[in-house]
Amino acid sequence: MSTTLVIVESPSKAKKIQGYLGSGYTVRASLGHIRDLPSTKAEIPEKYASEAWARLGVNVSDGFKPIYIVPAGKKKLATELRALVRTADRVLLATDPDREGEAFAWHLVAALGLKSGFERMTFHEITKEAIQAAAQHTRPIDYALVGAQESRRIIDRLLGYGVSPLLWNSISSGLSAGRVQSAALVALAHREQARMAHVSAPYWRVTAQIGDQKPFTATVLGVSGQRLATPKDFDPATGQLKTDALVLTAEQAGQLVTFLKARPVTVLSTECVPYSTKPPAPFTTSTLQQEASKALKLSPKQSMDLAQKLYEGGHITYMRTDSPSLSDEATAAARAVAVAAFGQGAVPSNPRTYAAKAKNAQEAHEAIRPSGKVFKAPETTGLAGDELALYDLIYRRTVASQMLDLTGMKTTLILKAGAVQLGAVGRTVTDPGFTRLYQDVQEGEGEESQVLPDVQQGAALPVRDAKAEEKKTPAPGRFTEASLVRALEKVGVGRPSTYASILSTLDHRGYTRVVKRQLTVTWLGLLVSAYLAQACADLVDVQFTAHMEAELDQIAEGALTREAYLTRFWTEGFARTIAQAPQRAPSVPVPRVPGAVVTVRAGEVILAMNGRTAPLPVDLVPDNLTLEVAVDLLAEKTSVQRPTKKRPGKPNKKEARSNFRRKTVLSSSDS
Repeated sequence: MSTTLVIVESPSKAKKIQGYLGSGYTVRASLGHIRDLPSTKAEIPEKYASEAWARLGVNVSDGFKPIYIVPAGKKKLATELRALVRTADRVLLATDPDREGEAFAWHLVAALGLKSGFERMTFHEITKEAIQAAAQHTRPIDYALVGAQESRRIIDRLLGYGVSPLLWNSISSGLSAGRVQSAALVALAHREQARMAHVSAPYWRVTAQIGDQKPFTATVLGVSGQRLATPKDFDPATGQLKTDALVLTAEQAGQLVTFLKARPVTVLSTECVPYSTKPPAPFTTSTLQQEASKALKLSPKQSMDLAQKLYEGGHITYMRTDSPSLSDEATAAARAVAVAAFGQGAVPSNPRTYAAKAKNAQEAHEAIRPSGKVFKAPETTGLAGDELALYDLIYRRTVASQMLDLTGMKTTLILKAGAVQLGAVGRTVTDPGFTRLYQDVQEGEGEESQVLPDVQQGAALPVRDAKAEEKKTPAPGRFTEASLVRALEKVGVGRPSTYASILSTLDHRGYTRVVKRQLTVTWLGLLVSAYLAQACADLVDVQFTAHMEAELDQIAEGALTREAYLTRFWTEGFARTIAQAPQRAPSVPVPRVPGAVVTVRAGEVILAMNGRTAPLPVDLVPDNLTLEVAVDLLAEKTSVQRPTKKRPGKPNKKEARSNFRRKTVLSSSDS
C-alpha cells in the first residue's frame, strides 16, 4: 500500500487534516521554518566562520547567497521527518498558501534532502472537501514566490544588522530598526510632533433645541451674514484665525443664547435628498484587524492569534489575505443565509463583487469568511468567548456584504431668528438593508442621526432651549492600532501578515505605548525616529518602503530577478547610506518649553534646559511635557528612580545602558 507524507506547520492543523485524509496518509507538523539564517555566532557553520561576511549570514559579494542552518531546536524534528520521508512514496508540502508558506516548503525540500516525489499542496480552508481536493490537485513549488520571500528575508537581515548597530552606538543597546517598523514609527512620531506643535484656539459653539414634542438640535451658523468660526478657520501652528469668520466672545455667546430663547425660529429652506450606504466588503487581514479593534477591543495580535485558531479549527478560510473577493460558492452561501433570515428581498438580484483598493494588494486568496459551502451559524459552531465573538463578526460581515444597501432620506433645514442663521441635518432610514445584520460601530452617531420634522418653508418653530459651549480647536488625533494599520495599508507599507508583528515590535522596543487605546510614541521612539530620519531617510520614507513592496511583487511574478533587486537595493543604495551615517543622535526640541531639548546621555533619555538636566520618566507622554512639568522635573530629579550605585559618581556606559533598557522593557509591558 502506498503512503503519502503530508507536512504542515502546526500540530493542531496536522491533527485536523489527518482526520480528513484518513489511511494512506501521514500528516506531520514542521513547527514553522525548519531552516533559517543563523541568529548567533555559534550557529555559523565552521566552514564560513572565518569569512568577514559570516555574521550577516549573507554573502553580499557572491550573489547575496544566504547561509541556511537547521537550528538546534529543530534538528531532532528534522531527523524524524527524514525517517518518514524514506518510507513514503510521495511527499506533499502543505504549508500556508502565501510567500512565507512557499518558502517553508522550499526549506523543507532542502532540509529533508528531497530530490523527487514531492509536490506542493495548497488550500484556503480546512474542510474535508477542500483538503481532499487539495491532495488530488497538487502543483510544483513556485520558485518566484520563494525568491520574493527570500529577498524580503535578506533585506530584513541586511537592514537589521546594518542599521541597528547605528542605534546602539548613538542611542542605546537593545534597539532595532527595520524597513516596515521604522516607517510606521516615523508616521507615529510625525503625528505626536504635530500634537506637540499644535496651538489650541478657543471658540464658542451655540446650539438650540427646537420644536414641540420631539425637539431637534440646530447649530448657529452665522450672525448678520458672517459665518461663525469652526476649527478649520484657525492655523493649527499658531492658533490664530486665518479667515474672516466671526469668533464670539463669552459675552456675545451668552447674549446669543438669551436672544434665541426669547423668540421662535423661521424655516428658511428645507431640502430632502435620498442617500444610500453600501455594505462593507468581506474582511481582508487588515480590515479584520481594524474592525476587531473597534468592535471587540482586540489588538491586531490578539485578532490574528484568534483567527489562526479559527482557521486551523476549520471554521474560517485562510486569515492572511489582501483580497475582499468571495468565490462563487461563498457568495451563494452568504446569499442563502441572508434570504433564510430576512426573505428573498434581502439580497440584490445580482451578487455583489469586490476588489482590493489598497496599493500593492495581492489578490491570490479569497477574503476571510466562514469555511465550507454552507456557513455555520455562530451558535452551532461550539465556539465560546473571543473565538466565538470573532467568528460571529466574520460571519455577519460576510453575509451582510451580499445584502441590500441601507437607504434613507437626508434632510437639511436652514432656519433664522432675526439676524441669526441656524442649520440642522437629520437622516431617516427607509430600508435598513444590510444593517439588519451588520452595523459598523460608528454608524448612527452624531447629530445627523436625529429625525427632523416634516416642515414647510416659512413655518415658525418654538425654541425650547439654547446653550453656548466654549470649545478649543483639537490637536491632530493619535493613531489607534486599527487606524495605523489602515494608514499603512493605504500607502502600501507592509503586508497583512506583518501588521501585528510591527505593532508588537514597536511596543517591545519601548518606542510606543498604548494609552486609552491610542498609540503614543515615547521619548525614546521620538529620538530613534529623529535619528533614522537624519541617518537613513529612505528607510523611513513610506513611498520608498511601498516601492520596495511593489518590487517584491515583481519578483513573485517573475518580472524581476532576486539578485538584480538586492544589488540595486543594497550594493547601490543602503550599504553606502549606513557607512556614511552619523554616530550621534540628534536632540529633539520641546515646542511648549522654550530652550528645552530631549537627548540621550550615557544611554539615558534626558531633558536639558538652561544648562540643567533631568532624566525623563519612561511613562511621560511627549505631548504632556509642558513648561510646568519640565520645571518640576529639573527641580526634583528624584521623580525618576535611578539605579542603586555602590559608590557615588557617574555610572559607566554599560551600567547606564542596562538600566535604560530595563526601564524601556518595563514601560512596554505596562502598556
